[in-house]
Amino acid sequence: MRKSVATSVFGTSVLATGLLAIGLAAPASAAGEKYFVTIDTVGMCSVILDTPGTELSAGKKAIANTDGYATMEDAKKALTEIKDEKCKGVVVG
Repeated sequence: MRKSVATSVFGTSVLATGLLAIGLAAPASAAGEKYFVTIDTVGMCSVILDTPGTELSAGKKAIANTDGYATMEDAKKALTEIKDEKCKGVVVG
């Protein structure tokens, strides 16, 4: 039994639309991205996306959870909890 061209095209279109919707709804952390609380060489702390020691964060060292946080909100919460103890100041960006 042959499928009509309309059924093949429609079926592919629905599949593609479904996959696109799933991809758009996936969180950023699905790509392996993590947030880190870092301290720089002069004692200023910040939250960054990525891994400390890369071009984006040269001169910074991870503090708190050195494995990183899944969300920025979790990292910001950790920074709030340790900033008075470990940081000279906080860089917001």
